[in-house]
Amino acid sequence: MDSRYGCAFGHEHGSNPRAFRRLGRTGMPAFGPIGAFASSEEAHAGFKVFVVNEDRKGLSWLAVLHQGSASPRRGTVRFHSLETWLFRGRGLVAHTRVMADFGRAVANCRGAERLARMRLMPSPACESVYERWATTLDVGGVFRARPTFAIDNAITQFDPRDPGRVVFNKTAACGPADPAGWRSSCKGDKRTVLHPRWVARNRGPARFRTDARGRRAGSGLLQVVASRGRVDQRRECCGVENAFVMERPSDGGIYRAGRGVSSTGFEYPGFCVLRTN
Repeated sequence: MDSRYGCAFGHEHGSNPRAFRRLGRTGMPAFGPIGAFASSEEAHAGFKVFVVNEDRKGLSWLAVLHQGSASPRRGTVRFHSLETWLFRGRGLVAHTRVMADFGRAVANCRGAERLARMRLMPSPACESVYERWATTLDVGGVFRARPTFAIDNAITQFDPRDPGRVVFNKTAACGPADPAGWRSSCKGDKRTVLHPRWVARNRGPARFRTDARGRRAGSGLLQVVASRGRVDQRRECCGVENAFVMERPSDGGIYRAGRGVSSTGFEYPGFCVLRTN
C-alpha cells in the first residue's frame, strides 16, 4: 500500500477510454483478441490506450497498443497488437486491428540508425533512457499510417548481449530511489505519440477481412475503412503539432497536439503505478 496516496494498483492502461468523445460508437476496448487471433500471448498489464479528441486537423482517434516497458521480452518480440479508431467529425473513417510490425530492437546509443520500423530501446551500454517504437501500417491497401510511440521513463533497459536479463533504467529516468519502489520515477507512464500520418483512401467495400498483419484474406480480422471521403496526412511529419502528449491524468489522460514533446505521467492521487507496466 502506498503510504502517501493510499492505493496499490499494480499497473495502468494509459488514457481512460471513457474520455473519448466517440465512446458511444467504439464502446470500451477489449484487451487481447488480436493477439489471441495471431496466437501471440500478450500480458494484460502491457495494453495502453491513447485518446485524442482533437488533432487540430479535424480528426479524433483512439488507439490501443500493447507496449509494456517492464519485461525485457519486448526486445525480442517484433509484432504487437494495435487497434485504431479514427473519426472525422461524427463520421467513422476507419476501425482497424492488426499485429503491427515494430521491426528489430536497436540500442539507443549515439549514432543509432533510425528506421521506419524499429524498437529503439535504452541499453546498459549507452547513456539514453528514452524508448521509441516506430511502425508503418498498411491495412488492406486502403489504410496506412506511420505512428511512433515513445516512452520517456521506461521501467527497464534491454541488453542485446543478454536479452532475458532484467536491468532497471538509469538514475536519469528512475531518480535516486529504489527503481522498484514507490518513489521511483521510471514507471513507464510518460508516453508520447508522434506523427501518426493517417492515410485512408478506399474505393471498394468499407468492410473486409485480413490476416493478422493487415493483408486481405477470405476470413480473419474484420476491418472497416469508409469508402467515402479521404484522409491524407502524409506531409504531417514533424514539429510539436504532430506530437501528442498527455498533460492531465485527471481529465482521463487525453493526448493533445502542440504541447511540446514531454508528456506527464499517469500517477496522481488515487492512481498509482508500479514496475509491472
